[in-house]
Amino acid sequence: MADYRLLTNATLRYLLETGKTSRGSGSKFARNWALVNHMTGQHAVVAAEIAVSLARAHRTRLRKGIPSAIPYVRKRFLRTSPTTFHFDIDTGRVRVSLRSGEWCSFFVHVAPYHRERLQEPGVRIKQLQVSEDRVALFLERQVPEPYPPSSLVALDTNERSMDGVVVTSSGTEATRVEYSDIPQIQTVHFLRRRRLARKKAHDRRVARRLLRKEGTRERHRVRSRLHVLSRRFIEILERHHAALALEDLSRVPSPRRRGPGARGRWRGPQLRRRLSSWPRRELHRQLEYKAQDHGVPIYWVNPYRTSMTCPRCGDIRRPRSRVGPMFTCESCGWTLDRQLNAGVNVGRTALRDIAELEGLRLDLDGLSEDARRPRYPFEASTGHGRSGGKGRERTQGASEGEPCE
Repeated sequence: MADYRLLTNATLRYLLETGKTSRGSGSKFARNWALVNHMTGQHAVVAAEIAVSLARAHRTRLRKGIPSAIPYVRKRFLRTSPTTFHFDIDTGRVRVSLRSGEWCSFFVHVAPYHRERLQEPGVRIKQLQVSEDRVALFLERQVPEPYPPSSLVALDTNERSMDGVVVTSSGTEATRVEYSDIPQIQTVHFLRRRRLARKKAHDRRVARRLLRKEGTRERHRVRSRLHVLSRRFIEILERHHAALALEDLSRVPSPRRRGPGARGRWRGPQLRRRLSSWPRRELHRQLEYKAQDHGVPIYWVNPYRTSMTCPRCGDIRRPRSRVGPMFTCESCGWTLDRQLNAGVNVGRTALRDIAELEGLRLDLDGLSEDARRPRYPFEASTGHGRSGGKGRERTQGASEGEPCE
């Protein structure tokens, strides 16, 4: 692993010094380096791909004016291609080729869930990565074709929930997917980190170790709950052959303090901290790859002015007038919850621009009463499941009701 790290750093330094960006030039240098040091040539190809990606990211940051230090791989690791290792699913034995005529083998624990996934048709092991503390197998499988949707779930992503509408052939209903326990977890860990920082202010070395451990635990707890929420939500969409429409928040600016010439109010430190820890990108990432894995159609909608536009008459209000829990249109008198109104606009844009959803119509008249109590998507009218509980991965939004068959 130390030699592999040295190979990656040598290739990365060569690319930065010569200014080359192609994968072929990096692979050629890495192969020559591996030949001199008696390493397997396939290891050099994978190391060159890693070096090229790091060099491109560094040049992109410099081109955009973002401060960036020269990249350097510090941890020892080994990433191999399928032609240089063999993995036995039954015994868990891994045999890796290091050099010509030199192999190493070790055993890993294979859980029943992992063994079941590895034995699925169409699944193959793409890469193996070995580090000082873990062994990771990268799987590859063929993604099924998206099915033709019979309904649409359009959601607006907020700090504590995703709010929107469910559009079916029989009508339109308001919906809400809650994950209010995630901001509570983040607040608890923030208070713990602040208390630890004050308590260990005299010893910065111990403080850094404790704060890093607390942050890792927070990320693991948040990611675990997002996995449970996204998995159950995608399974419900697949069961009802529904499509999912979300806002494309990849280009939303960072929650930094606005300059004196910017429009709108300045953001305070508490709001900036909450928005910085808002896991919207992780939630969208999990929903996207799980939707592709289950064949659920997912559409990304431009979020421009979804919170300021009236879905009935199309009137756009000023930014200051959208403060508050309710949205009220001064032109036609349309009144709705502000977050649900943004989800309605997401659904209206998706129905207007996507040809696969031509048979669905958004009924605004049916939202006046349903918006008072938004339900979980496709929740039975008689099902009122309890939320919360003592489970380690219990998610509030995914347990509010049982889906109807």
